[in-house]
Amino acid sequence: MKRILMIEDEAMLTELFGEYVQMLPDFMYLGYESDGSAALARCLKEKPDVIVQDIRLPGASGLDLLIELRKKLPETKVIVFSGSLDARSVKTALDGDAHAFVEKAYGLAELNKAILEVVAGKRYYSKGAQDFATRLKAGTVEL
Repeated sequence: MKRILMIEDEAMLTELFGEYVQMLPDFMYLGYESDGSAALARCLKEKPDVIVQDIRLPGASGLDLLIELRKKLPETKVIVFSGSLDARSVKTALDGDAHAFVEKAYGLAELNKAILEVVAGKRYYSKGAQDFATRLKAGTVEL
């Protein structure tokens, strides 16, 4: 059973995600944290298999949190789920070594695809995020 924790400050989204995860076989929803500082402590205590996190959070920089999570919980898969699709947000995910980046506009079906991919050991970037990642790597987009 894979355990998932969400780090998100939008209450409605966390409720929907929780209900969605409870319908998935082989996954258990651990709940959510809305504050970046509290999230790190909880993640270190509970050691989830998958973390779905926003980049813009109260209490901590999303990039700092992502880097700390990857450093302190190297086996945990981290998925950035963000409403901000721009070069800076994608660069944040790349710099922090996120396993996936999914735009919130794509919804839960796309997020589910990302979860399944990262649990299988792969990386996943939704289309818009992949376009930015390619352009960032090629040096053809400015921050």
